[in-house]
Amino acid sequence: MSGVRCQVSRITYLLPQGIIQSMIPINLNISGFLSYRERVELDFETFHLACISGQNGAGKSSLLDAITWALFGEARGKDKDSLINLQSEAAEVALTFAYEGNLYRVQRTAPRGKTTVLEFQIADIREPIFDSSENRSSNIELSNTKLSNTELSNPVAWRPLTEKSARETQRRIEQTLRLDYDTFVNASFFLQGKADEFTQKKAGERKTILSSILGLEIWEAYKERAASRRKEIETEMAGIDRSIADIDAELLEEDARKQKLKSLESELKQLAAARKAQESALESIRKAAASLDRELAAEKARLEEERRGLREQSSVISDQSSVISGLMKQIETSRKLLAEAEENLAKRGDTGDRRSAGREEQATLKAENDLRKLEMDELKARIDQLESAEGATCPLCGQELSEAHRKSTLKQLKAEGKENGDRFRANAARMSELAKEITETESQLTKLASAERERLMQSNSVTQLTERIELLKAAEASWLSTGAPRLKEVEAVLSSEKYAAEVKQPSINLEDAERSLLELQEQENKKNQEVGGARQRVEVLDALRARKQSLAAERADRARGVMRHRTLEKAFGKDGVPALLIEQALPQIETKANDLLDRLSAGQMSIRFATQAEYKARNRDDLKETLDILISDGAGLRDYEMFSGGERFRVDFAIRLALSEILTQRKGARLQTLVIDEGFGSQDAQGRQRLIEAINLIKHDFAKILVITHLDELKDAFSTRIEVEKTERGSTVRVI
Repeated sequence: MSGVRCQVSRITYLLPQGIIQSMIPINLNISGFLSYRERVELDFETFHLACISGQNGAGKSSLLDAITWALFGEARGKDKDSLINLQSEAAEVALTFAYEGNLYRVQRTAPRGKTTVLEFQIADIREPIFDSSENRSSNIELSNTKLSNTELSNPVAWRPLTEKSARETQRRIEQTLRLDYDTFVNASFFLQGKADEFTQKKAGERKTILSSILGLEIWEAYKERAASRRKEIETEMAGIDRSIADIDAELLEEDARKQKLKSLESELKQLAAARKAQESALESIRKAAASLDRELAAEKARLEEERRGLREQSSVISDQSSVISGLMKQIETSRKLLAEAEENLAKRGDTGDRRSAGREEQATLKAENDLRKLEMDELKARIDQLESAEGATCPLCGQELSEAHRKSTLKQLKAEGKENGDRFRANAARMSELAKEITETESQLTKLASAERERLMQSNSVTQLTERIELLKAAEASWLSTGAPRLKEVEAVLSSEKYAAEVKQPSINLEDAERSLLELQEQENKKNQEVGGARQRVEVLDALRARKQSLAAERADRARGVMRHRTLEKAFGKDGVPALLIEQALPQIETKANDLLDRLSAGQMSIRFATQAEYKARNRDDLKETLDILISDGAGLRDYEMFSGGERFRVDFAIRLALSEILTQRKGARLQTLVIDEGFGSQDAQGRQRLIEAINLIKHDFAKILVITHLDELKDAFSTRIEVEKTERGSTVRVI
């Protein structure tokens, strides 16, 4: 233990150099929350010390839940749905509070079955809302004007501090307050059944509880992180050791590698000499072969050129059979077209005759109809004259105009008119038919107009195709007599390669010489690669030696890192920094607790913490770690368990308040709001009176003190009471 503390003493721990103010509630607005169905408003500016009274279950503690839920979204372990009043659709809490000279408002709304909405705002005000010099609440001023409760809900302007999400907004609230839920509740709230959590534990467990209250669990996380990093470094060291072992194994091969390199370099020189000799011999062979090749190439080229020309002629002659066949088909087609053209010429003469006859008949009928039109007009005039005539004389023939004469004459005239009309209409119908026939014959004549030109063109085509066929047959006969025999002769010479037999062939084959040179080059290249690899394996040894030195330095550095992290593991363990911090905190807790306990017991009681005790076994000289609470009173020094319930509560109250002040100081805050939610029932009348006196004595240390009780005899002990009553419409609050 002492060795670890010696190491820890080298580490500097920095605590906050200045104390800042904590949250001071100003106004609380509740609706639909737990037992508070309808909207309830509590103005904290009207009192400094107040008693919250009411029957059990009336909703006293729910006021505290509303504050923690508004600030942190938590209320004594209740989930969101259980916080909503059964008769309401949503729980809503708005808390206005002062902090560090600013005025803030947090509003949290939880609709049933929907996502909770969180808003965070700051008031734009000019005057400070908290007097830090006196550590007490003061009037909230805006432009030198005191704000009323209703004005707090809407001052000059609320500037939003709400972030993009509720989680980010919650983080900003906690960063602003510099407190989380656990710290806030453990410091400010003396909740039912919690005040004696520290003192009721066994001595061996109290350090664990105190460590949790002081937030020392983080040192265990530090220890785990140090251990994890130490293991990582040890793994790195193992890797470095493996690398050094591999390097040592390679350095042992230095002599063998150098000897191998020398042998390979000698073999490479021999192969290079042989390759150069072969290159010289090959060059001589190539020169002799080149001269022969030139002579052979010249004759061969001439014959190949002649063969190429003859083959082209053969190809042309071979294609002539298909050409002649095609020409014969073209002649046959042209003859058919010629016959069709001559037939169309005959049709054109007949069609022209029919068109002329039709036109003559059409002219005759038109002349006849013109004459009949005049006759019909004349008959109509005579009929009209006879029908309208009056008197005894016929206007047409000069005879006596009797009724019988009129009728017979009209009948005769109308019969003549009908005959002319029938004949006129028949002629008109025939003229229409003739017009159609003439149009058709003209269309046919138009189609047959090119018959003469077509006949001439096809006649010329037959003549030309016949002449071309005769020329092709003459060319084929000439090829068969001269060209084909020469082609066979040239191909036979080229195939036998006897076109330059007098040229002397070289004694050594060029391909064999080239093959031998290629084999020597491949052997030399392979040997070059072997020499390069051997040389690299020798040269790398110097780099390996330098690498080994570097790895050794790295390993030494890692070893120092392992030692440092092992030291940190011990320092961060329960016997290291946490133990020192607890030992540093215990005198402060003891001093603050005794100061308050002196007031509660009229100077009769004091406490002392013992952190070490003797083992029961007599053969052990060392001391065990513990945390005993030793209490002195008029009867002497006794253990905590030997005192009555009322006396133990006074001790619990003093220690609990001391722990709260130490906890908030470690968070960089000041304990400004104190809520006491238990304890008076276990005290006798004198004990309760002393507790009330103690509260009055410490009230100037806090901006707000709330005391929750259901005892009627305690109500009159406080100048301000907050009466909580449960009605059919939910809980109500009244400040008296």
